[in-house]
Amino acid sequence: MTRKSLCREIQAVNLRLTIHRLQFQQTHQQSKTAFHQLHPYLLIGGGLLAGFITNRMGWRKVYSLMGTGLSFYPFIMSGLSPDENVQ
Repeated sequence: MTRKSLCREIQAVNLRLTIHRLQFQQTHQQSKTAFHQLHPYLLIGGGLLAGFITNRMGWRKVYSLMGTGLSFYPFIMSGLSPDENVQ
């Protein structure tokens, strides 16, 4: 490879990394905003409930159940969103 092609390849990789970094920063900012909008008692109650459930069921079962729930999340959210085609 020539020096010029290596420089182009490095610039392309640098651009991709910059795009990924900006996407990560945007996602981080959205998560931070959503977290700050939660009521503190809701956050504490959710943590206590999660701890209680994990203690009763065991972390392996909770982990498996959570993975199953996350795999169905897009399906559930698409069913809950309003449909623009319905009149």
